[in-house]
Amino acid sequence: MGAPYSRCVIKFVNDIPRVGNGKQLLVALSLMLLASIVNKAAAMPYLNNLHNVPLFIQFFVIFMSIYHSAMFILLKEIHKGSFSSIWNNLTSANFLGILLTVVTASLLYELHSVSNVGHLILVFAAVLDVVTHYFAIIVLYYLITPIIKKKINIFEKQYLIYYAFLAIVLYFIANIVYILKYPLSTHFIILILFFAFSILIIIYYSSALLFISKGYAELGFVRKPFLIGGIGMISYLVSVSLIVYYIVSYLTPATQKNLYYNISLYLIFFVFTILYFFRFIIEYPSLLQPKWKALVPFDLPKATATITLAFLAASLYFTAKEYPNFIIYQNISYLVVATFLLPFFLAVILVFTYLKTISTRVKLRYWVYQKYGVYIHLTVTFYVFGQIFLSWNNATSITKMLCAMFGLATFAFYLFFTLDLRKIIEDRNIKPTFDGLEILRYTVSLSSFFIIIFFGISFTYGKTFAVFGFELVSYPIILFLIAFSLVTLGVYLRVTHIVFEKSRGNRIWGTLTYIATFISLLLVYSIYSSLSTYTQRFPFRDLSFIGYFIVMLCWIASILTLRRKPKYKEIEEEEITSLLNSRAHHFLRTDYLDGLWETAVDRYAGEEETGISFDPSGRRFNLEKVDEPTRHKIAVWILLEMHKLPDMEKVGSETLEETKEETAVILKDKLLMLPEDLRSQFDVDVYYPLLYEKVVNKLIRHLEAFIPLSEQNEIFNMLKRRDEKYGCIRFEGDEIRIKEGARLSRDEFFKIFKYYLESLEDKFPFKPFLLYELIREEIKNELEPYAITVGNLLDIVPTGLEEMDKVMGGGLAKGSSTLLIAEETKTKHKILLSFIKQGLRAGTNVIYATAKRPARQIQSELLIDLDELKNFMLLDLYEDVYREARVYKMVEEEHRIIVPLNKILFQRSMVKTIKSYPKDLPKMVVIDVYDNFSRYYSPEEVQKILQDQIDGLKRWNCTSLITINPHSYLMRKEDVEVVKKNFDNVMILSGEDKDASVFIEKLYHGTPSKPIIRLP
Repeated sequence: MGAPYSRCVIKFVNDIPRVGNGKQLLVALSLMLLASIVNKAAAMPYLNNLHNVPLFIQFFVIFMSIYHSAMFILLKEIHKGSFSSIWNNLTSANFLGILLTVVTASLLYELHSVSNVGHLILVFAAVLDVVTHYFAIIVLYYLITPIIKKKINIFEKQYLIYYAFLAIVLYFIANIVYILKYPLSTHFIILILFFAFSILIIIYYSSALLFISKGYAELGFVRKPFLIGGIGMISYLVSVSLIVYYIVSYLTPATQKNLYYNISLYLIFFVFTILYFFRFIIEYPSLLQPKWKALVPFDLPKATATITLAFLAASLYFTAKEYPNFIIYQNISYLVVATFLLPFFLAVILVFTYLKTISTRVKLRYWVYQKYGVYIHLTVTFYVFGQIFLSWNNATSITKMLCAMFGLATFAFYLFFTLDLRKIIEDRNIKPTFDGLEILRYTVSLSSFFIIIFFGISFTYGKTFAVFGFELVSYPIILFLIAFSLVTLGVYLRVTHIVFEKSRGNRIWGTLTYIATFISLLLVYSIYSSLSTYTQRFPFRDLSFIGYFIVMLCWIASILTLRRKPKYKEIEEEEITSLLNSRAHHFLRTDYLDGLWETAVDRYAGEEETGISFDPSGRRFNLEKVDEPTRHKIAVWILLEMHKLPDMEKVGSETLEETKEETAVILKDKLLMLPEDLRSQFDVDVYYPLLYEKVVNKLIRHLEAFIPLSEQNEIFNMLKRRDEKYGCIRFEGDEIRIKEGARLSRDEFFKIFKYYLESLEDKFPFKPFLLYELIREEIKNELEPYAITVGNLLDIVPTGLEEMDKVMGGGLAKGSSTLLIAEETKTKHKILLSFIKQGLRAGTNVIYATAKRPARQIQSELLIDLDELKNFMLLDLYEDVYREARVYKMVEEEHRIIVPLNKILFQRSMVKTIKSYPKDLPKMVVIDVYDNFSRYYSPEEVQKILQDQIDGLKRWNCTSLITINPHSYLMRKEDVEVVKKNFDNVMILSGEDKDASVFIEKLYHGTPSKPIIRLP
């Protein structure tokens, strides 16, 4: 089950600095500042304007609210089964799309209002916009349905609240936005350039969708949904083109300039919405085929964020020039300003570079809050710098000295912050990378953001209102803020020193960073006090103090993320996942943990395990949705591997032996569920006696009606004479007891359990076959979680098909030969494949000789590369039978021998393969070639090969399954009964694939509970 969907907003906010290195946040701040220069705003008569809104725009908002709700529902469903962060791109796109819907509706309303002709064009544009987004719903539906394996009804009762809520909210917000007015701009050329860039984004996005779709023309995968998406984007391109055509053809130049920012917001939001969709359509197929990443040779969202900031900066500059307040900039030397800001920008760029480097490796929420603090600090600093530059000519010498000290303190903050980050990076063995393009992007972004704030001041310059209705500088509350900040700083430094002295070493630069911030706050207070008359012309000056206060809160929040103990530690104290997460909580290099996680999942979790995840920001492993054995394997492996990481020396005091002891205390006998490579790390011999006692006592109770307790007592007395290990076992009343401190290895457990089962056969009053059925069920229920199979304790080899094993007492007798008479059907190959997979799972050596299946198909059916199978060998006669190039000699590869259709070479390849394994080890052999041999050799020759082969397989401890077509030349010419008598077991497959059944004609170790088995 995914996290509650209300957290999507938080995910989106957290994703912003991660995706665009914070530039999207700067864009958002720029837009907020832009909103602050609105000339006209209404109080509450928002809906009074409703009758003026065209009906098609109202329907546009309603239909788009339905679209956004449907997207939320589909994404909620996929988040239940898939924790992949790739879906967050669509979540972010949907949130941005909501803003785009409001902005689009506002633009359509303005265009409709300023012209009395051509309204049908706007209607078509709105319709095509809606059609495009509904195409996106179809695309997402096609993508997620195969993953969640069910059809989704997006109009179920439980989802109606989504549609109602979002429709009301979106409709209300849209009617507020309709009455907002923005300043004009006379430099339309900048908007045209940005529009051209936006159109290129749409065209490239559409072509990428169609190109990827074409690449999967044969394989399928994303072909159909991406084709639909490409068509939808063409529809969107037409919609945008219609709006542009309307603006150019029906609006006067003066009207176009009045709508400059309406059009700008429309372009900005649709570009970023498309970019998030674009990221998804590239990353999704790239998970399987990384070649698609070549379609984006650079980070397009980051580049677009930088271009957008530059566009907003240029637009705002030219807009400010149209206002009378621009006169306040006439005495400012821009060269001096640039020179002053240059070293400051250099320090900020270093901070951003180091933050990016460390947050990429150390994906903790700590760094997210640190970034937020830097962004807010940067915004406040730019605003204060702007006031200083504008007030410089009116300042006294003391004020100028205070301003210079503020500049030094601010520069010191970023310098000390840089040195602190550098030390952390060096301590964690992380090498920062300095990319020329990244540095250029940072420079352009910082310059643009400063220009936006600096020239944005002119729109509020001279206003007399105060943000809070009073002056903070002259009000005692500022003293409280300063005192609180001082206390906060002291607590923060003390906590940092105590908690992180070991993990982060000397914190001198960090301490100086926070001191520099506090000094900056005091200097701002002093500057405002000395310029009390002039600073009244800047109505938002008090927000500087609030900004510094919020920076302090961000730092406190970052510390709390590191100090917070996991909630699951209190709830599940004795659960192995709790131990794993408590150890992971000490790591700062979460990229190490991420690497361990990926390796562990590849080794121990199947492809269908989609409900497990690792959250780097919280350093938490989520294993609740996986079965217990898999959870134990993953957790124990990661716990042991943690001690091999270099980060462990700095953050963890526990030794490897202490970790093993705690793991053993938690898991106890469940340690036996671990695979051999993990079991060998623990002293598991003390737990096998407990497991033996538990399972045997259950068998005693089940068999009491057939084997009296007195006879059970005789069995154990006899077994004490057979093996000394039974000396620690005594029979008391109605159950056995094992002496405390007894030890059994895994092999000894198998041996004494087999002895007990053999003794039960002698005492059981009915056919052993009935006993096998009971034992098989007990082994399956009690021992299979410990990787102990029927084949380990009984001389039985399961077929891998539950329906067949259930009626055959667990499977085929070990070392027996089985004839499967079957036509060439899918069900036949299903039986063979199940038999092979069962052997591979049990660790048995498997040999598969076939002339019916190519090696590549077998590999795909086994769902694993043949090169990764250590105990599998394929004797491939398919190459010679079906390929144009004939094979005349054996060609040996690592896990395959290509064999000609020649009886001598086939026998030689079989003997060579079997003898490559020790004789005492059990082996499984599947042969599907005799139909082909019967076409070229006489029935007598084939019969002779068959007899010799079966005899040899038995001598070499092989359980064989040989299939022959009932219509083959061998079965027609040779007496069928003569062929059958060579085999211990005979089964006949009949019926179509959807209605297939197996008739068990002969079974070596007994009579099946029913002779005919229907296969699903």
